Amino acid sequence: MSAEGGGSESSTELPSFLDFIPVESHSQIFGLTKHEWVPVVMSALVIIFLGLFSIVATRKLQKVPGRFQALLELIVEGLENFTKSQMGRVAEPFVPFIGTFFIYIFCMNMMGQVPLFHSPTSNLNTTVALALIVFFVTQYQGIKHNGVFGYVKHMIGKPVWLAPLTFPLHIMQEVLSRPLSLSMRLFGNIMGEDTVIAIFIGFSPLLLGFIPLPIHLPMVFLALLGSTIQAMIFALLASFYIAGAIGVYDEEDHH
Repeated sequence: MSAEGGGSESSTELPSFLDFIPVESHSQIFGLTKHEWVPVVMSALVIIFLGLFSIVATRKLQKVPGRFQALLELIVEGLENFTKSQMGRVAEPFVPFIGTFFIYIFCMNMMGQVPLFHSPTSNLNTTVALALIVFFVTQYQGIKHNGVFGYVKHMIGKPVWLAPLTFPLHIMQEVLSRPLSLSMRLFGNIMGEDTVIAIFIGFSPLLLGFIPLPIHLPMVFLALLGSTIQAMIFALLASFYIAGAIGVYDEEDHH
């Protein structure tokens, strides 16, 4: 575990490769300290990795897919079915958005299990940014498909005479509770997983005085499962919010 505050305070955070760069921890680069740059750099590395992977993986697509291409097609088909199961008739144009969200968050969650890397999603700034993207896309799609008047009507809900109560509640739900729950759930779970693993590593006994015993290994497997589930929950809720703003669930109620 790394030490901060002049070595007097221990941090429940494993070191990243940025910690080995010979720059003072309190000095700022473009207004951010070295520690504050960690989630930014890690997020950028995930984007670069996924971009390069996509280019290489789709460069020579065949009509008769090989094993690797078949695996990728299976993943894409799975994400497409996942989105359609949540968004119904409006799912088609949102498959790339929801699928990208899932893969991006999944990779960021998993990054914390690689030595000298950190999960960007264990930082609240990252998860708030992701939640804000979902918020703006949800409001934009709601207004685009229903118009301003239709969207306000959707926010008022039914019965209309309960509007003084339901309208403020819907506003609070859209503006505050949903972005807050989206960001805090992802941040809390990933930060908790990474912290517990760092604590276990810090308490690992040494075999023969220098070989650390991997007592944190069970927590790593649990973190892999938790990271996958959290990425899926975020993508599921994003698709649910967008479909709800468009009015998909209102139509199902009428039928």
